[in-house]
Amino acid sequence: MPDDASVPMQILYLAMTPVRLFRQRTAVNLVVSYVAMAFITITLLLFAIVSMILWPQLGEWLDFEEVAIDSFMGEQARSYALWLGLDRLEIAIEGNGDSASLEDDLQTIVAAEAPGFEGPYHEDFAFRIAHVAIVNTDGMVVASDDQAWIGAGAPLSDFSLGSTREVVARTLALDGEPDPFWGGLYSMEVKNERTSASYPLIDGDGQLVGAIVLEGNPIRQVLGGESRVEILRYFAHEFRDVIWYITIPAIVVAIPFGVWRSRSISRRLERMASAADAMAEGELDTRISVRQRDEIGRLAERFNEMAATIETNERMRRAFISNVSHELRTPISIIQGTVERQLEHPELLPNTQAGSFRVIQRESDMLGRMIADLFTLTRIGEQTLRLERKAIDLSIIASEAVGGIQNLAWTQSRVSVESLVPPDLPPAFADQMRIRQVLNNLLYNALRHTPEGGLVVLQARQVGAMIEVSVSDTGRGISEEEIAHLFDRYYQAERDQRHDDGSGLGLNIVKQLVNAHGGVISVESRQGEGASFRFTLPLAP
Repeated sequence: MPDDASVPMQILYLAMTPVRLFRQRTAVNLVVSYVAMAFITITLLLFAIVSMILWPQLGEWLDFEEVAIDSFMGEQARSYALWLGLDRLEIAIEGNGDSASLEDDLQTIVAAEAPGFEGPYHEDFAFRIAHVAIVNTDGMVVASDDQAWIGAGAPLSDFSLGSTREVVARTLALDGEPDPFWGGLYSMEVKNERTSASYPLIDGDGQLVGAIVLEGNPIRQVLGGESRVEILRYFAHEFRDVIWYITIPAIVVAIPFGVWRSRSISRRLERMASAADAMAEGELDTRISVRQRDEIGRLAERFNEMAATIETNERMRRAFISNVSHELRTPISIIQGTVERQLEHPELLPNTQAGSFRVIQRESDMLGRMIADLFTLTRIGEQTLRLERKAIDLSIIASEAVGGIQNLAWTQSRVSVESLVPPDLPPAFADQMRIRQVLNNLLYNALRHTPEGGLVVLQARQVGAMIEVSVSDTGRGISEEEIAHLFDRYYQAERDQRHDDGSGLGLNIVKQLVNAHGGVISVESRQGEGASFRFTLPLAP
């Protein structure tokens, strides 16, 4: 904001600070997104809780009241059935027992005075069991604790609480089989926070003869509805079990909002990643459109500046390589032309001079190809070179390569260079000039790193459907750290400090030429034991 801005503009600037930070700071953007998701979730939770308190019908409509079920009542029904005695209950159902004694025991259950069962949760609270009854397989009541609640001979439909009717009907329908929902013989249902449980009565022959049914008091009365602590405890228990009813709507609302914000950020990052990929593929004119000035926007600006610098340097490098290669071609052309004129009449030259001119001609041709390769590799970014592949005799090419370096090696370094390639070696399928270039590079590389009195050997052998060629020396060897980078462009291994005339391109070009032929190249070496470069070529068809 300008220093001379008016007061209203300053106020507007300050008022818009949150919006500005939201647009310019990725961290603020994400924080606001997460806060919004949390706010939406909390709002829905509070709304659900308040709705259940102020509108009880909501809990009934969504079956929230099932969380208020008394989960111990099913086991109580089983225990009371055993306490009353299954034989006694079977006799009562058949109409032969003492109904008055049975009703007294049922009242004992309601009063929580049956042996082994505790009284109320608190002396001011209601008992857990409100009513208990025995029914036969026809759904007719045989006995109950309270005739006013339901009397003997009454049908199942006379139970006033729907959960009691449902739970008895389910037990009778299961015919002594376990309830798949509860995983036991008993069944339970809840209605208006009142739990009903029933347990099947099965005789000695495994036949269902009836059921015992318990009807509980409202859970609020059992836990003490007038106690604020108990009410809060009840809602905590209820909330824990119905969390999915609240969380899922919150997620349904919050996820689209979070996805919208994250996709907005990810799209921008994807554009940067695509631009970086394009740069890696050689599209140096790639730029990123900057629309926001947050961290990602500033990163895009720096990317554009970096790309512009790289593009400029690459143009300068290509221009330099182009000029150098052009300047090198001129003296090479002069040398080649002079040698060709001398060799037009070889009969006029002594044998030694004619042989020397042929070596100069061959090596000048090779140097011209190397210059062209360097220029090509620089211009097209290491694309596959064109190969003129045919069946070639490696023994002849090896002899020529060794012959071209023997005198130089012995004269300058007192190093012996020998070819042990057998003349009966099967022909290889390769570009003759490119393989000669590979051999020359490997031989000169070995010579540069072999001390006086050393030996360089060129060998070849058939290995399956390939021919393996090796160039070994007796130099000082290569360390493991150097081997890992040996074929990188511009890398020079410091195996011998006597030579510093390498460009770091020779082995990189060798690897590319071998790979272009479908072969592989490797190196084996130990410190003080020399090095051996091996590459493979396919056999001629």
